[in-house]
Amino acid sequence: METSINRWLARFKAGDEAAAQQLWERYFRRLVGLARKKLQGVVRREADEEDVALSAFASFCRGVEHGRFPRLDDEDDLWRLLVTITVRKAYQMRLKQGRLKRSARRTVDEAALGGDDGPGIERLIDAGADAADGGPDCRRDAAAH
Repeated sequence: METSINRWLARFKAGDEAAAQQLWERYFRRLVGLARKKLQGVVRREADEEDVALSAFASFCRGVEHGRFPRLDDEDDLWRLLVTITVRKAYQMRLKQGRLKRSARRTVDEAALGGDDGPGIERLIDAGADAADGGPDCRRDAAAH
């Protein structure tokens, strides 16, 4: 059965950018909803479900332009492909957010660096700047301790 989606898909595969816009308008909100479900429980700091949907649709477009989807023949194939790409993008975002969360837990608290016995944050920052410059202060400070 020939539907408008199938026509848009065929036109887009032939290079018609206007057809891509039609597909975008038809599927974007559905992709956002799918991404929202897959990101449930994830704190959205740098990106959200709209970013996932945008990225998924952009990947789809690049794939079509490069001929990566030879069995993309109708709206059922299209929806399955968009779902697959979106779910994978959401999963990647979950992994990234998990890494960011673990990284934040490892961040050293400034107060823990100070205190009566500690070197103090200023001294560590100065030593780090000297080391980055490769200057003699770094070697002198290391020899003194």
